[in-house]
Amino acid sequence: MKLYLIRHGDPDYANDTLTERGHGEARALPAYLEREAVGEIVASPLGRAQDTARYAAEALGLPMRTEPWMAELRLHAETEDRRMAWDVHGHAIRNPAYLADPTAFERIPGVPAAELRTALADLRASSDRFLASLGYVREDGVYRVERPNDRRIAVFAHGGFGLTWLSLLLEIPTPLFWSGFFLHTSSVTQILFDERGDGLATPRCLMMSALPHLFASRLEPSTAGIKANYT
Repeated sequence: MKLYLIRHGDPDYANDTLTERGHGEARALPAYLEREAVGEIVASPLGRAQDTARYAAEALGLPMRTEPWMAELRLHAETEDRRMAWDVHGHAIRNPAYLADPTAFERIPGVPAAELRTALADLRASSDRFLASLGYVREDGVYRVERPNDRRIAVFAHGGFGLTWLSLLLEIPTPLFWSGFFLHTSSVTQILFDERGDGLATPRCLMMSALPHLFASRLEPSTAGIKANYT
């Protein structure tokens, strides 16, 4: 099984939809997904994800299933500007006290530790239910394969949700994942459930935040979500 995690197109957050640029990004996606033989489409209930997914669903003639648990996380940093928790500065996250114990979220200035633990537990539970419905049941850090398959599923969601879910699938401490990776708008991240016998699968990232559809359409990547220098 392979998951294609796709961040929504360039956003108009005020109206929970896409900018004109975002619509262009979304229109470029179906050709790539068709080449990849994607056969299922799942989306967050939020408008910007629905609007992005709709282009692929209509072009490929596929139904679009909405999964409420894939909505963007509501996790604000404990800072004056109340930025999202995944936008806390990397140098605040990678401090020696936290690196000594990556489970000690309290050691990161600005990260709401208790809220983060609750959010991770809820996301883990929802992810487990979703993957179990597809035939993959988590046992610690790997998945027991109850119904092996070659399904290819596109998941249209969000930046913060995507980074956080990926950190759980790959078993990498979430704040370190936040500080080390970024998802461009409309980008594609491929996760293969790597099966090598013994009835077990390990999620493996084949590519992350990739933009093959934009390059094929000669569209420039958006910088939406980058908080500092980006050229």
